[in-house]
Amino acid sequence: MKKILWISAFILTLSACQNNAKNKTEKAPQPKAETKTAKPAFDHKAYKMKGMIIAKNTFKVFKSNIQKVAAKDGLPGVVNFCHDNAMKLTDSLGKLHHVVIKRTSHKLRNPKNKPDIDDEAVLNEYLRLQEEHKPMEPVVMKDADGYVHFYAPIKLKKECLKCHGTPDKEIPEQIYKLIKSKYPNDKATGFKAGELRGIWDIKFLDMADK
Repeated sequence: MKKILWISAFILTLSACQNNAKNKTEKAPQPKAETKTAKPAFDHKAYKMKGMIIAKNTFKVFKSNIQKVAAKDGLPGVVNFCHDNAMKLTDSLGKLHHVVIKRTSHKLRNPKNKPDIDDEAVLNEYLRLQEEHKPMEPVVMKDADGYVHFYAPIKLKKECLKCHGTPDKEIPEQIYKLIKSKYPNDKATGFKAGELRGIWDIKFLDMADK
C-alpha cells in the first residue's frame, strides 16, 4: 500500500514539473523585433526662410542692375540687358548659394524658362488663388528625386508695365518691336500691376534625399 502511495505521489510530482516547464516555455520572452527609427521630416520653415532670403537677394541684384542700365541707356538698354544677362545672373547667384534659381511663368518671354510639371502645378494653384482673390503664399516641396524646392509668386510691379503691360499702351511701340526681335514668340504682355507674373523655383542642391 505504501508503495502504491509513493508511486502516485511521484507521478503527481513529475506531472507538476512537466506543467511548470511547459508554462515557462510558453511564457519565455520573445526577442523584440527591430524597430526602424522614422526619418525626421525636413524643416519646411527653415527652407522657406532660406528660399525667401535667396529670392529677395536675387530680386535686389536684378533691380539694381536694371536701374543702372535704365539710367544710362533707357528702356532699350533694359531689354537688351535682360536678354543678354538675366539667366547669367540667376546662374551665378545660384552657384553662390548652392541652389538652382529659376524664374518661370504661365506667359513666357524667354522659352528657356519653360516650366516643368511641378512648376505648372504651382503656377495653376497661384492662378486659382488669384482668381479667387486669396493670398498666394510661398511653399516648400520635394520633387520626385528628393530635392527640396522653394516656390514663391512673382507679382508684377507697376514700373514693369513698360515691358510687360499692353503694347501701344504701357509698352511703347519701338520697345515692343525690340522685344519681339529678341523674343519672336513672346507671350509676356498684357499684365496689370499686382498680377501674377510668374514664380520663383529655387532648388536646394545640398538637400538631396537619396
